[in-house]
Amino acid sequence: MLIVIGVIVGPVNAQLSPETRRDLSALEILRIRNQPVQALKLIKQSILKKGNSADDMTYLYANQSMIYGALDSLLLSKKYADLGLEYSRKAQSRESKAIAYRAEASLYRQLNLPDEVVKSALNGLQFLENSSSDLLTQYGLNYLLYGVYSRWNDESKMNYYIRQCEKIALMDNNYNSLVNVNNGISSMFQAAYEGTRQKSLLDSSFHYLQKSFALHEKSPEKISPNSFVITCVNFANYYLQFSKERLEERKRQAFRYLSLAEQELEHHNAAPDYWVNIYGIKSSFAEEEKNLLLAEQYLLQCISQIQQDDRTFYKSEYTVYKHLADIAVKKNELNAALNYQQIAEKLLKKTFDQQQIFNTQRLEIQYETEKKNQQLSLLSQRADFRKKQNYLYGGIALALLTGLVFMFRSYHFKLRFAIEREKMLEQEKEESENRANMQLKLEKEEQARLKAEQELLELKRKQLEKEALANSLIIEHKTDMLQQIQSQLKDGNAGNIKKLLKEEMLLHADFEDIKSQIQQLHPGFFNQLSEKSLQKLTPLDVKYCAYLHLQMTTKQIAQALHIAPQSVRMFKYRLKQKFGLDRDTNLEEFLQTLF
Repeated sequence: MLIVIGVIVGPVNAQLSPETRRDLSALEILRIRNQPVQALKLIKQSILKKGNSADDMTYLYANQSMIYGALDSLLLSKKYADLGLEYSRKAQSRESKAIAYRAEASLYRQLNLPDEVVKSALNGLQFLENSSSDLLTQYGLNYLLYGVYSRWNDESKMNYYIRQCEKIALMDNNYNSLVNVNNGISSMFQAAYEGTRQKSLLDSSFHYLQKSFALHEKSPEKISPNSFVITCVNFANYYLQFSKERLEERKRQAFRYLSLAEQELEHHNAAPDYWVNIYGIKSSFAEEEKNLLLAEQYLLQCISQIQQDDRTFYKSEYTVYKHLADIAVKKNELNAALNYQQIAEKLLKKTFDQQQIFNTQRLEIQYETEKKNQQLSLLSQRADFRKKQNYLYGGIALALLTGLVFMFRSYHFKLRFAIEREKMLEQEKEESENRANMQLKLEKEEQARLKAEQELLELKRKQLEKEALANSLIIEHKTDMLQQIQSQLKDGNAGNIKKLLKEEMLLHADFEDIKSQIQQLHPGFFNQLSEKSLQKLTPLDVKYCAYLHLQMTTKQIAQALHIAPQSVRMFKYRLKQKFGLDRDTNLEEFLQTLF
């Protein structure tokens, strides 16, 4: 089930100029039409207009940041989010402050920092409490929180925030927001069904999909093509995975909705990466019909469609080619499977390169944020010091003035004044020493800050080196596997090739899939693990035992768990202790005896 979180623009704010409100309304239309380039052009023109207030600039920069974030331009998104927050401090309206936090929360969502998303979104909502103005910003902040708690699988808060979105969308009479809400609620019911298998939950999921589709039929011009495509794909996926009707009827219904989605994509109204969902569902129906040739053709059509776009979709292409390799193996076309696998490996490397660029941008943004926070802290400390210094100088001046008055009033107080003056000079000396100590402290803090910056840069460098090393290990392993397949092809031994491919797929399978396979082959394996163990086994202990039972090497386990081979050896030693095995007993042989 797909969920969409769009850029929210088009506010209602009494502090905005009529020109800015008009431009933001036009921006909302461009967003619904999926035209981010034209939207950015419009915002840049609006920013250059003379006479913009702080409220105007806050809204414009916040929306500019959100559009850049949707285009994965993280550094630009960070730049304009900061500008929006800066102008919001000068803005008069609470709505301006709320949308500045909305842009910041959206950036944190792109950076995959869910805790920061929650913090910024809640800060934004504080400025809109008991307010019916700027409903779109209220909707966006609540939808961000729904997205985070959906990832955390917190059903209570998921339901609260998506219902808040529903209430706001109904108040605003915003059909596009209602479509996204209905899709989100449908997804929530579907997730609950998969956990309980209660048919009523599945019926509720289907009901909300129908509500989304009905809104598009009523006013298609008010619905974003992306939102409509998501609704159609969710319908098709329902008929693929959950419908109990005959295969022929399920396919007919699914293809009807997929056809509607294809029309939007063919007219370039929606994001091209949705082709993967469309052809993936078609290919799955073909596989269910045992028509592997047709399933392969659908996936090749998918590759052709997404490669026509100027943007790159390496991760999506990698998924498609892996599926093509699986289909080729099922067809016993090993040369084709090898070719698809080689292409998938190249795409995987490009995906890693893209991820490295993303991680670099993320580290740079985090570094700049930390640096800015340190600078603000230092400025605050200096301001406090200057304030205390001014009080000190004022006190000294007042004391000297008082002494002079008393000196002129009476000669009899001359001696007493001299004594007081000596005390003042001593106090000044102490204050001078205090100022010198304070200056020394500030210099040490400055040195500490510079050292922290250097350590942060070194940490960044080491992180990149670790990621590069991990990538090279994966590529080295894949190259070794391909060489083994080529060797087996030369020897004509197809059985060994299938074994190699099965081992490779098992290495990258989710542990729950591996556990399920072991349960099917050896139903008593995990029960015997608990019975044979002298100490309670942790989930990680069970995972290691499963991998060793599958006769995976130390190197393979290290790659699967992304740890060093030495860590695997140490863990095997601790497992022998938990099972009470002596030094000469082989742990792998012991685990093979458990059935």
